[in-house]
Amino acid sequence: MKRATLLLAAMLAALLLACGAALAAPKNYVDPDTLTPPPPPGAECKDTGNYIICHYSLDDSWAEPDSMLSCGRAYSTGSAHSEGIRWYSSDGLLLKRFVRATNSGTWSLSPTGEGPTVSFVGHYNFVDYLATPGDFDSATQIEHGMDFRIWRPGSGVMVHLAGIFVFTPDGGITHHGAGELAIDEEGNLVIPAKEDAALCEALQS
Repeated sequence: MKRATLLLAAMLAALLLACGAALAAPKNYVDPDTLTPPPPPGAECKDTGNYIICHYSLDDSWAEPDSMLSCGRAYSTGSAHSEGIRWYSSDGLLLKRFVRATNSGTWSLSPTGEGPTVSFVGHYNFVDYLATPGDFDSATQIEHGMDFRIWRPGSGVMVHLAGIFVFTPDGGITHHGAGELAIDEEGNLVIPAKEDAALCEALQS
């Protein structure tokens, strides 16, 4: 009798756990880890019938080398917040991604961020269209907004880069809007000579 009671209790406990898991998962919930590529941690994904759609947000911070100036390497210290939506096929392969992002911080000529600084900010959004579902390397990215602005109180804006940007899978870049866009081999922004001179003066004074 005692053995039968213990067995029944174990069965009831397992049933309650299964019911709890089912209730905890939202309707049409999709496990993000089953998707290719998986979305960032914390994403919430649902099967809408036509697509599997994931919503997520990310926060990041950094202190790292950035663009090379005529007066030395610029070091960036900053933070960013982004919110994204991903569309996956019914097979779980990524088709499209939309991201809205904001970042801000400072540049200095010191790896520790000490000494004179200039401030930067960016507000933009972009969409990735994947020619091959699930393969980010096949994505064409179209960005709109203010990609990068650098200024210093009392000195005004020194660099302003904004408009429409198109990045193709073969490495091609086109830009329509304000400022000059060029990227070096390390993926950093190349600062035009006039703006470079203004930045160096500000960062060395």
